[in-house]
Amino acid sequence: MKTIFSKGADFVLKRLEENKEEAYIVGGSVRDLLMERTPNDFDVTTSCSYQRLREIFSDCRVVTLGEKYGTLGILYGDELIETTTYRADGSYLDGRHPENVIFTRYLEEDLKRRDFTINAMAMDYRKNLVDIFGGQEDLKNKLIKTVGVPEERFSEDKLRILRAIRFATNLGFEVETQTLVGIKKYAKDINLVSKERIREEFNKVLLSTCPSKGLNLMLKTGLLGEIIPEIIPTVGYDQMSPYHHKDLFKHILCVLDGVDKKLHLRLASLFHDIGKVETLSIDEKEVGHFYGHDSLGSQMAEVILKRLKYDNKTISKVKILIEKHMQAQPQIGDKGLKRLINKVGPDLIFDLFDLMLADLRCTRDDRDPSFLLNRKERVRELLANKTVVDKSGLVITGRDLLEIGYKEGKALGDFLDYLTDLVLEDESLNTKDILLKIAKEKLTEEI
Repeated sequence: MKTIFSKGADFVLKRLEENKEEAYIVGGSVRDLLMERTPNDFDVTTSCSYQRLREIFSDCRVVTLGEKYGTLGILYGDELIETTTYRADGSYLDGRHPENVIFTRYLEEDLKRRDFTINAMAMDYRKNLVDIFGGQEDLKNKLIKTVGVPEERFSEDKLRILRAIRFATNLGFEVETQTLVGIKKYAKDINLVSKERIREEFNKVLLSTCPSKGLNLMLKTGLLGEIIPEIIPTVGYDQMSPYHHKDLFKHILCVLDGVDKKLHLRLASLFHDIGKVETLSIDEKEVGHFYGHDSLGSQMAEVILKRLKYDNKTISKVKILIEKHMQAQPQIGDKGLKRLINKVGPDLIFDLFDLMLADLRCTRDDRDPSFLLNRKERVRELLANKTVVDKSGLVITGRDLLEIGYKEGKALGDFLDYLTDLVLEDESLNTKDILLKIAKEKLTEEI
């Protein structure tokens, strides 16, 4: 295996060794190198004290990241190398952060405070590996295993519960048996962690190659019910439909795996059918229907995403995709497509088709998606031909309407939407003379 450090990591390690200090690359960068992956960044752990670090790198640009924790950021070009003195953590009284740290001269003390064995290895400048807790063996066996007793690691920092799921999902590993037991024991405490940190770890699960693996692990350990209890009723839920051969939760996971790695699209996939449980009606043939589940699902997703502190832009995208994901009827022409683009927006329309395609492919195996593929291509043609699909394509603007007597405000925007609807029906109306004539007549009526 060819192990290559970044130039910044090489520089920091070499200078510390020249100054008679121990220094090692540590954590995720070592794990990635052993897996022959390119690390995103390199962290250094060292026997050197914080003040001594300041002296040794006094000729460098540095960033003060946390003297309390012994961490100094050393800049090498545009690369930031976080360099931290060996330390042992004090008591974790809030279930997330140590109350204090104890600096030490021993690498082993620093490594044994870390979360998982695969993240508790170190490598020096000469590429010598220090692996006290069997991380290399666990990498070989594709196992996520805590350093030491799982209950101790999880009671210290509750976020490690979700991090274990995230690593298993992203790396395609299994969770070691006792570690899994520990996760189940402490799953109920995950909400002691800030919603922002939960959200960030959950996003990494969703954006993995196979997010269903993470969701199944979260379900198995009880984490899913703690973070998103609204999705639990979908587990094992019979959709009572000739079009569905999976229970509702399995269908959702299939769709989730089937769309691109875009956060808003993965979130929409996760919640697109969450409203079905509350909207079931059964006809005289004992077939289930879910009228309005798209609208209810959009509302439920908004509540969940706000609780998890997602930003408004993401929430808006997710809501639109869920609200419109049932627009997959085979009978729809150009006018209908233009209206759909107008409602969804050109930026989201192809994500909507990807969601609809995944939704269809995760139903009965013999269903033909060609009509959706053809429709997606037709939308591409309409957009390429500069067809009017929203008010930005009108030849007149709000300024033109103000000049003939319209007032600023919501009514102005509403009237532009009205003109857009007319042009969607008949694009020949999209001339300045015709639209101004319609606007003047409407204004006269209101007066």
